[in-house]
Amino acid sequence: MSKFEPLEPVLVLSPHLDDAVLSCGHFLYANPSTTVVTVLAGAPDALHEGYNSKTTGKSYAPDAIGVRRDEDRKAMDFLGATPVWLDLLDADYAAYRPPTDYGDVIQDEIGRVLNETRPMSVFAPLGLMHADHLAVSEACLELAINSPFTWYLYMDLPYGLASRRVLSRRMATVSRRVQLVEFDPYDGEPGIKQRAMGLYASQYAPTRQSFRKGFDATMRGTERYWRVDAPL
Repeated sequence: MSKFEPLEPVLVLSPHLDDAVLSCGHFLYANPSTTVVTVLAGAPDALHEGYNSKTTGKSYAPDAIGVRRDEDRKAMDFLGATPVWLDLLDADYAAYRPPTDYGDVIQDEIGRVLNETRPMSVFAPLGLMHADHLAVSEACLELAINSPFTWYLYMDLPYGLASRRVLSRRMATVSRRVQLVEFDPYDGEPGIKQRAMGLYASQYAPTRQSFRKGFDATMRGTERYWRVDAPL
């Protein structure tokens, strides 16, 4: 393995409003001016009782997502990153998605953003446990084929630490489609990820409660990255 040093500018694709910090917070802090695009950061114009409303205390979906975007802005400011929010809907609002293959919608929107921003390096989630993470990962793997950009996958945290079996299975699945080049674990300054994640006031406690062991290890542990090479 070798040291992880992707060429700038870097664009990080985050499924939800906090995933980039959980999975790539050390890298973001060490590489200010990175762009973080949260793919599923939209809201329907509706009252909705679901995860986002429960954690934010806001029943009106745009208000709930507004709270989460405000938290994300604070975390990105702390890390020196530039946030971009797409208006696509996460699984909490699946009932409001159009009756089409939403994976195609996700892929088209990511492709549009990449064509507009033209980064040198693109980070995408490996795609662990959560349906939204898998959908974004699958869209990115399709886009990575014959792409002018250099693509990297990051281990979704805390999921990758919460279930080694899930991590192993997903690695095997992806490795049958593309070659993956693993880098040395990426360490960060102690306490930085804890401070950044603490800025997501609505998400910190629920995420830790659901994945306590993996979450605590995420706060003090390393990050993992792989380069996506030619398809097999």
